[in-house]
Amino acid sequence: MTQPSFPRRGLLAPLAVVLVLCLGPLAAAEVTVSVREPLQLQVGERRLQLQVGSQSISGGALELHRVQGGLRGTLKGQPVELKWREDGSISGQVAGAAVQLDAVRRSPQPGLVLRGWFGPDPAELSLTPTGISGSMGGCDYSLPLAGNRYAGWRTCDVTRGPPAPVTLRIPENIVPLGLSEEGALLALLLSDEALPPAPSTGETPGVGGAGTPSP
Repeated sequence: MTQPSFPRRGLLAPLAVVLVLCLGPLAAAEVTVSVREPLQLQVGERRLQLQVGSQSISGGALELHRVQGGLRGTLKGQPVELKWREDGSISGQVAGAAVQLDAVRRSPQPGLVLRGWFGPDPAELSLTPTGISGSMGGCDYSLPLAGNRYAGWRTCDVTRGPPAPVTLRIPENIVPLGLSEEGALLALLLSDEALPPAPSTGETPGVGGAGTPSP
């Protein structure tokens, strides 16, 4: 079987070509595919929809504006400001958590590696056409490519609950993002900061602004 080619413009490429999103207790993550549909992230029973546009990225309690060399906005009412440089360094604050990461393109194999810190936790996350693996936000990820999505597991410390399945899919026509912007968005999502609280007993997952169940 031929390995899918890695997109030159970045990792969030059309699903028809390759699933590399790079864009957390062990949990389930899901991103639904459709032209211009919102990106959907599910972790356990928690779901988040993100609309990635040319001017902004928004969904749930996250509202970000795409500015020159960065992202600025709010998460759960707290400020978010992330900046990046041409060398791939990403720095800033996410709801009070300091972020210092380096986005490095893999070579000779295609892909991206994020290294550094997200809040108090060390981070090293690898993204390739065949999988996403590593740590972010105090959780370890193992998400091999399975069919038209990344599917696997996330394991965190016991205070965040037991391991949970993770599934990640991306819109077919997602707005193109630069390498550092993709790294910043992926770090934000997999850090678990952007996810809503788990639904209360009897509440339907995905209802009430957290997202909608995937088909």
